[in-house]
Amino acid sequence: MGHAVVIGGGVFGATAALELRTRGWDVTLLDPHPLPYEGASSFDVSKIVRMDYGSDVFYHELAELALEGWDRWNGEWPRPLYHQDGLLVLSREAMAPGGFEHESWRVLGDRGYPTVRITGRTLEERFPAWRAGAYTDGYLNPRAGWVESGAVVDRLLALCDAGGVARRAEAFGALLEHGSRIGGVRTASGTEVRADTVVVCAGAWTPTLLPWLHDRLHAVAQPVLHFRVHDPAALRGPGFPPWTADIAGSGWYGFPALPDGRVKVGHHGPGLRVHPDVRGEVADEHVGRARAFLREAIPALAGAPLVERRICLYCDTPDGDFLIDADPDREGLIVAGGGSGHAFKFAPVLGALVADAAEGRSSRWAGRFRWRTAWGDRMEAARFQGR
Repeated sequence: MGHAVVIGGGVFGATAALELRTRGWDVTLLDPHPLPYEGASSFDVSKIVRMDYGSDVFYHELAELALEGWDRWNGEWPRPLYHQDGLLVLSREAMAPGGFEHESWRVLGDRGYPTVRITGRTLEERFPAWRAGAYTDGYLNPRAGWVESGAVVDRLLALCDAGGVARRAEAFGALLEHGSRIGGVRTASGTEVRADTVVVCAGAWTPTLLPWLHDRLHAVAQPVLHFRVHDPAALRGPGFPPWTADIAGSGWYGFPALPDGRVKVGHHGPGLRVHPDVRGEVADEHVGRARAFLREAIPALAGAPLVERRICLYCDTPDGDFLIDADPDREGLIVAGGGSGHAFKFAPVLGALVADAAEGRSSRWAGRFRWRTAWGDRMEAARFQGR
């Protein structure tokens, strides 16, 4: 044990700080922004929770463990923030072996999770907001849903405060380096914070703070739109669960209506590399593409007023796997990031993964997230298959 400084108060940082504190570490959490920070990828109103990972059983099993954690948090927290509304996974064409939808469906079945196969007819009957004939195949996974992401981070930070994590609203300036040993950090104002271990969980800002990682971590902008509907009841409940629509080829995904009538429609694709402080805005051209998709798929949303455009920042790795490991060239430095747009669902297990890396513990998961200098061509199927 010792003193750890955690840089960044998003889902990686909050869960890491909480787990390290639970294990007996003294922890300082450093972030310059009011938390949860609206500019971070952990923010926004919702994130999908799923085990649907094509043929990638590793992430399926890790998500299975995370789902147990979401159930536990729902039981422990003042109100449930994970909503098991299911996940509707749709395909325009018949699902075929090797495709994301088919392989996700197959792995779920192989591992004992019942699904409901969707045809054009059952789509029309069970999910009437979807245009009849728009999608001819797919399935409903009942063991899935969505979380109130900003509220989750807020709750995790409250637990950090209650557990004795010291929070400092200061910006990172530099690592305190003593040869190859890291002994803490210097804030942007010049204050030194000594520590045995520094854990950098800065999301899309990580390659900016640690520039030697620019070849393996990239800030990527993804567009998110919020529409407001006149009849939100028609776009929630059993008839309108979270959904993906040919996501490996189209990138489209979305959520049920919130109590205020907002419906979130996101795009999970290659994205555009940006500097996190110069992320740009969602272009009118993307709004036009979204409305064209909605006219074909969910007509009730096609003409709905657009009430928010938001850039969601991903921190990508070249292979889509997280980076959670010690820097081999800097003793005392742990990097935890590379969420690549699919990390939030793993919040209940992220803290343990980061704390294990800080303590040098091995686990069945650590090898996939190890420090890497060579990169394979594996990418998350839901985002890059077929591109």
